[in-house]
Amino acid sequence: MGGTLDYDEAEARQEEAIYRTPAAAARRERVRGLLAPEPGDTVLSIGCGPGFEPAEIGWAVGNEGHVHGIDRSQAMLELARERCASLPQVTVLQGDAGDLPVADESVDAAVAVQVFEYLETVSSAVAELARVLRPGGSAVVCDADFASLVWRSPNPERMARVLRAFDDHCPQPRLGSRLVPVLREAGLTVDRVEPNTIVNTRLEEETFAYHLMQFIEDYAADHGAIGRMAAQAWANDLREQEVAGETFFSFTQYCYLVRKPASR
Repeated sequence: MGGTLDYDEAEARQEEAIYRTPAAAARRERVRGLLAPEPGDTVLSIGCGPGFEPAEIGWAVGNEGHVHGIDRSQAMLELARERCASLPQVTVLQGDAGDLPVADESVDAAVAVQVFEYLETVSSAVAELARVLRPGGSAVVCDADFASLVWRSPNPERMARVLRAFDDHCPQPRLGSRLVPVLREAGLTVDRVEPNTIVNTRLEEETFAYHLMQFIEDYAADHGAIGRMAAQAWANDLREQEVAGETFFSFTQYCYLVRKPASR
């Protein structure tokens, strides 16, 4: 995660660690279940990150299909190319969600998971998604509403201040609950909306909450409203909560299954 979707190598590795968590793997499986890619399909992975998503979709479409993985970040693309190197049906390219390097009506399906919330202008990216889908094609768009984040702390006031500051990390922190009209305006039909909720009751290294804590601490340390000492105190609050056996973390992303109407 990052406000500009740009990463250096260390940040890309930190993000890769989040993708390795069981919660992130379960989300990818749920997204694939909604999308239901078939052997031979051409699929677009927008904001493919370190390559888990295009690799897993690549296994689903098989040698007769193709997956285009698109990301802005060169550091992410290097990880994705390494992860997908054994899959000739996967191509990884640098590109922007608002200007996809893909021909009109050329893909059967597409995915964009926690990508659009990091864009200043969502409508142009959704229009691009509609442009590249073939008539009758489908996509899964998954974004968060950070108002859904519930995180218990022995210092609720400090938690509230940090989470308010963290809203600044992306341009669209409430997008997950506001996507329906944007998708419909682009001519897409919304077939289904499903919540994907991550719940952690431990703050261990394999949990989503652990890695998000690290990311928020780093972000808040450089935020004018928080600063390094308060950010460290916030993270220590959560470690104290864990020692007391009282960790509770819940975060919801909303997955939209959309379809481009078939041509008449």
